[in-house]
Amino acid sequence: MKIAFDLRRIGNPGIGRYMKCLAESITAQAPEHEYLLILPPQGGHLVLAPNAQKLCTGLRYYSFREQVKLPRILSRHKVDLLHSPHFLLPLMRPCPAVATIHDVIYLACPEDLPSFTGRLYYRAMMNACSRTATRIVTDSEHSKDEIIRYLHADPAKIEVVYPAVDPFFESAADPAQVASMRSRFGIDRDYLLCVGIYKPRKNHARLLKAFQLLLKSGVQSQLVIAGPMGEGKPVLQRVADELGVADHVSFTGFVNDVDLRALYSGARVCVCPSFYEGFGFTVLEAMACGTPVVCSSATSLPEVAGKAALYFDPQKPEEMAVQLGRAFSDDAVRSSLIADGRRNLLRFSWSETARQTLAVYHAALQLPLPRAAYA
Repeated sequence: MKIAFDLRRIGNPGIGRYMKCLAESITAQAPEHEYLLILPPQGGHLVLAPNAQKLCTGLRYYSFREQVKLPRILSRHKVDLLHSPHFLLPLMRPCPAVATIHDVIYLACPEDLPSFTGRLYYRAMMNACSRTATRIVTDSEHSKDEIIRYLHADPAKIEVVYPAVDPFFESAADPAQVASMRSRFGIDRDYLLCVGIYKPRKNHARLLKAFQLLLKSGVQSQLVIAGPMGEGKPVLQRVADELGVADHVSFTGFVNDVDLRALYSGARVCVCPSFYEGFGFTVLEAMACGTPVVCSSATSLPEVAGKAALYFDPQKPEEMAVQLGRAFSDDAVRSSLIADGRRNLLRFSWSETARQTLAVYHAALQLPLPRAAYA
């Protein structure tokens, strides 16, 4: 079989990591197939797949042109199956298609996409994808339920396939890297870490309130918020000023993977306060770096973190502060969370992700499963 991956967003920090790890795992695990990797310009180095053909193209996402050009590419290369690790599919195509729908965040949380036109386009493309995809892969049981609820998709064609942690985060950073990172970002004491872009659903404002309560309880700490903040930074800085904690809060902006691993590794606690997540990669990345996790009890997060986190209601800063204090100050709790986190990671592996995804491909093409798929 010849399988094409649409990896044009592989340079994106979130979905790009999923695309990279998925393509590398599948091409390595099933070398008997042919592969076409459709990549952005100069993107050939972004994925390690020596047995795959790479096609770098300037074909833009969310354009009318891709609806015409992408099917032509698939026809020209005689592709048997397209996998789009994103919700965007060409409406007319010469072969069956598998799509990964990670979540329905902009349907469940429309305030995260302020543009009315953007919301209309998102809804239209998500509906088209859910109707026309031969099979749908999603990251969690929670996301499957949401896809059925919001898109009225056929449950029989949706498969939950857990992703895993990028191997880069499977070990803690070198102490020298942590020290260098702390110096560059002005981190001068034990710190709490929150990783993620600015969106209302990420719940940064209540995190700041919980942090204020933590400081008032006598805990000496710094809060580091890592990720692109965009228009949210002045909003959150104003909230921090009003709460009187601005001198204890650092915004790093976007960080590269080396610094991100160092941030995880050096943190006293990693906190995920979100109202809504389709999966929650940051939870597993923190566990992989040996950092205790405290997270929201909402949506998919308990499914992913399992018994390896302390939970709180994301609407209640007081509850968040209590759990942060336990993970920050109680050495027995910290040791237990770290050990439980290591065990929790055993539930997730890219080799298993690849095996299950290959089984989805065979189902999409109505082919018998290879013997290895039953292992």
